[in-house]
Amino acid sequence: MDSLGFWNGRRGFQALLREDPKGLGGYLHPPAMFSLGADRGTLFYARQPPFCRRCMAYGHTVASCSTRKCRFCGSGEHEARDCDEPKACHGCGSSAHLWRDCPARHRSYASPPFCRRCMAYGHILASCSTKKCRICGSVEHEARDCDEPKACHGCGSSAHLWRECPALESTF
Repeated sequence: MDSLGFWNGRRGFQALLREDPKGLGGYLHPPAMFSLGADRGTLFYARQPPFCRRCMAYGHTVASCSTRKCRFCGSGEHEARDCDEPKACHGCGSSAHLWRDCPARHRSYASPPFCRRCMAYGHILASCSTKKCRICGSVEHEARDCDEPKACHGCGSSAHLWRECPALESTF
């Protein structure tokens, strides 16, 4: 649960990194970004080396990455923001719609549509008319317009974010 009492899906685990003489710092690091079906996740851990979200490699960040690769079509000639190829559904591969509108996506009464913005069942984020800031909880604005400082999900401090939290080092 976060500071407002909302379940945020975060989990904490203890892991032992395998030694790898060719790996960064002598260890084999798990992927910092991953997908489970249509859901994407990000991994943060204490003393994690820098990770590039463009080429998916450890050792540097996007700001210093020289690799150009489109995540939609795989081309090395351009990046995703410049891609002219139509985006395809992650469920069935059709370019006529995206996953959220896929007719092959099974919905049942056991799993009704859920909106992550207003935390209500019955509709999805794309059709939500409610404004709610996920940073401060206000219904007057959305997160992109929030003036409140972002806070660490681990200890609540606004001096740092969760991935730099000093309290994390004591949990491993």
